[in-house]
Amino acid sequence: MDSLLKLPEGAVYRESKDRAHVEARQKDGVVYITGTCDSLQREVERYEALYHTARDALKSYASHSEEEMLKQSPSLCRYLAVFISGVLSGALMMIVIIYKPK
Repeated sequence: MDSLLKLPEGAVYRESKDRAHVEARQKDGVVYITGTCDSLQREVERYEALYHTARDALKSYASHSEEEMLKQSPSLCRYLAVFISGVLSGALMMIVIIYKPK
């Protein structure tokens, strides 16, 4: 630990063995150590790609579903037109039944 504290400001100590890598640096009396592993990094990148793909698919599905709901939902004008046509057809039937020639 003492030898790492003796590193000059901005200097970095790196060590690699197979796929594992370690990096140590000293800044303001604090030693920062970072470790990476190639296989672990690949797994992280794979899961990040899966996450982004799933997120984009979910957004696409949500917007598509919302558009479909808007297309399928009848508007107030349509309900009003059906109601008025029902009232008119009922009134016409009543007129025909009441004033039916005998």
